[in-house]
Amino acid sequence: MALTEEMILGHRDVLPDGQIQFREDTIIKRDGEIISTNFNRFTVFPGQNLDNRSDEVKAFCALIHTPEVIEAYQAAEAARE
Repeated sequence: MALTEEMILGHRDVLPDGQIQFREDTIIKRDGEIISTNFNRFTVFPGQNLDNRSDEVKAFCALIHTPEVIEAYQAAEAARE
């Protein structure tokens, strides 16, 4: 009986202001059959430090978080303060 654990990015939702909401799925399998799935959600904001994130998250954020998106997000945040 072999147990394996796999983590994948299940969903990526981009909000109008450039925030990206990720759902990370942890899948536990016994002999290739799924016996458990757990979900963890997190949000990445334009301009946020991504040093502790996976290469897949970094690559997706690089596509969405252009300099223009980061500048617009930071300006909107400054206006809210």
